[in-house]
Amino acid sequence: MHDFCFAIPYGLILMTGGVLGYAKKGSTASLAGGLGTGFLLLLAGFLSLKAFKKGRNSYLAMILETGKPVFGYRGMVYAQSS
Repeated sequence: MHDFCFAIPYGLILMTGGVLGYAKKGSTASLAGGLGTGFLLLLAGFLSLKAFKKGRNSYLAMILETGKPVFGYRGMVYAQSS
């Protein structure tokens, strides 16, 4: 399977989770985190899909898809150490 097959649905799930977290608990951190990371993943998925249709690779999409888990993990580490 191609990366956009996972990136687009997972981006939508992250965005939905951020909105639900905000609606349920009023957490602006959940809203910003969910919408921000979800949007970046959706953007990467659509860039990858567009490049795939042209028979090319999207290096920006690869960087966004790889950087999201790395920065997400760093944020978790900093939040737990506080």
